[in-house]
Amino acid sequence: MKTPRSIIKDEPNYKPNAWQAYTIAELGQWVHLLTKRAEHRNEKDKASKDLRDAQNYLDMMQAIVDDAKTRLL
Repeated sequence: MKTPRSIIKDEPNYKPNAWQAYTIAELGQWVHLLTKRAEHRNEKDKASKDLRDAQNYLDMMQAIVDDAKTRLL
């Protein structure tokens, strides 16, 4: 499975391909919760970080779907 470009910079902080252990449901929860938390923030820089992180998890979900398309179609 291809690692999303958005998370490549963070890869050295984790075991190789650790992101692939998450299910689509788990990744979706991260997207939901981080987006919701951003809505509650007063500080724009923290809201921006939450939304950037949410986007990274969404990118991981997309990579899983793209991989399924490659394998199944």
